[in-house]
Amino acid sequence: MKKTLVLIILSGLILSFCILKPANNRSDYSLVFVKEIYIDRGNNEDEKDIRNSIGIFPKNNDTITVYQLNPDLTEKAQKFSYWVKNKNNNSIVFKCTESEESITVVFDKNNTVIVENDVYTLNNEYHKFLKQKILLENSVLDLAYFLKDGYGDYSQSLEPLNKNWRNQKENNTHRIISAKIKNKNFQTDNQFFNYSIHYMYDNKGKLLSILGGNRYNKKFLLENKHFTKWAIENVVNERSNSESISFINKKTLFDSISGSWTQNSTGRTSYFLKYQSELKHVDVTKRPNQLEEIIQLLNLKKEDFE
Repeated sequence: MKKTLVLIILSGLILSFCILKPANNRSDYSLVFVKEIYIDRGNNEDEKDIRNSIGIFPKNNDTITVYQLNPDLTEKAQKFSYWVKNKNNNSIVFKCTESEESITVVFDKNNTVIVENDVYTLNNEYHKFLKQKILLENSVLDLAYFLKDGYGDYSQSLEPLNKNWRNQKENNTHRIISAKIKNKNFQTDNQFFNYSIHYMYDNKGKLLSILGGNRYNKKFLLENKHFTKWAIENVVNERSNSESISFINKKTLFDSISGSWTQNSTGRTSYFLKYQSELKHVDVTKRPNQLEEIIQLLNLKKEDFE
């Protein structure tokens, strides 16, 4: 059965011409392939883990689907779907198939956005932009980009979307001013870890640092014509902590991260390297029904997954 699936995918499928992008350039769906490499740097030898993801992004944002595939395509792909569960004039609730919990987003007064238990204060331009994109246009992808630094308990549910799906550049007019984060203490029923996070910018609106005490810190180090470099410290509810250096390629917007991760209960430290190596994109007019169709439309070969 496994061999059959591989042969089906790699031998190519005869697709109906109506699903391809027509001459008038109208497209209703974007299909995107992202390839990430994760290397665990052990004491004796490195372990390489290839993480392939394919996303289906409709222009009307009704249901986003992400598939995660292993390199040899012999296992069933893990599927994540996101959609709007309900909404009103100032709030929207997103649901993910892989999570038992929904994500509630409220656009409140004084340019604040409340995501579950967390309160983000923004400048006026970013608040208006996110209200349009998230509340009015149902864009969970813009929600994931807004929350990309991953402070909240909902970050795990959004992780499949927290990738470079569309080469999105930072907009210096869109600024988060501060955030108040409440992370649940999973060892107790009703206790939380509380953190205050502050953002610092230069006079042109470029982010210089994110300061979150003993929770999260991100500092700009340098910039040249090829990349920007950041130092990041991240502590997850006193259970683990990581220190890393992030390089963002200014041409491709791909990032590479090298660092260490420590599990506090055991004191074990692991060293890692993570980077994106590939991004492919195609627009189509009809939503493909099968993963094999998507792979064919993206013109992906066996070597693309390896």
